[in-house]
Amino acid sequence: MTRMAHRLIGLTAQTMIHAGSGSADDVLDLPIQREAHNDWPCIYGSSMKGALRANAEAQGLDQALVRAVFGPDTANASTHAGSLLVSDARLLLLPVRSLTGHFRRVTCPAALKRLCRDLERLGLLATLPVAPEPAPGEALVAETSGGASDLYLEEFRFDETQYALDAWVSLLSQLCGEDYRAEIARQLTVVDDDSFRHLCRSAMPVLPHVRLDNESKTVVDGALWYEECLAPETVLYVCLATQPSRYEDLPLSADGLLEELVEAMFLRNAWLQVGGNETVGMGWFRVRLVDGSDA
Repeated sequence: MTRMAHRLIGLTAQTMIHAGSGSADDVLDLPIQREAHNDWPCIYGSSMKGALRANAEAQGLDQALVRAVFGPDTANASTHAGSLLVSDARLLLLPVRSLTGHFRRVTCPAALKRLCRDLERLGLLATLPVAPEPAPGEALVAETSGGASDLYLEEFRFDETQYALDAWVSLLSQLCGEDYRAEIARQLTVVDDDSFRHLCRSAMPVLPHVRLDNESKTVVDGALWYEECLAPETVLYVCLATQPSRYEDLPLSADGLLEELVEAMFLRNAWLQVGGNETVGMGWFRVRLVDGSDA
């Protein structure tokens, strides 16, 4: 088996994100991408790889590196494959409005267990925490809000229970950045899998759009549509892997290729634009790397 190098990147949304799945004959004209089996929002690997390549070219990366990592242009696609493997961007923390106070960063056991399995598969961290298991209707938090034990997420009531989540706060801070640690400790909330799935359907922002007639400044007949988005502060992660370069002009090992890519793209400019509506400020993620240095 060809030896591969691995990284995991954490993506924290700084703006609204619309990674669309095409038009739909529904109330939502432009829904976001979702996983088929659990209905969680995601961004498909093909979309992520395209965004990474666009970012690499926009930063003016060496063309030999771009070709080795992503493959040649379409006209020469049969020459060799690129060496970069990109997973879907998987949901980890969902920002949800709370009637009890400030918004909460909500997750569930299934999402946390999947993160652990991915980290184990990539060989990045040696010690992984055990995912908590809240009961239906229970919300586990690292820091209670004080006073009443009721916690409202959207219009749903949960029994707030303080729980030892320090290990998860530390791990999630690696994906979001250490400057997020205090916020994560204060806002991290773990609910049961079924409640999380429901929030993934009901708590997503939906933006109405209209098109105006340039002369009358009134809405063009029929030019109203609704677009689903990921909210700012949504946290996802992507698994990256590289194989040895297949491009003969840049014969690097898997580790060498990944180091070149990471240094060129993220160590100097830790931002990534993904999805549509870039010209109105949407699609920006802050990027953080997990490289196994803590293993």
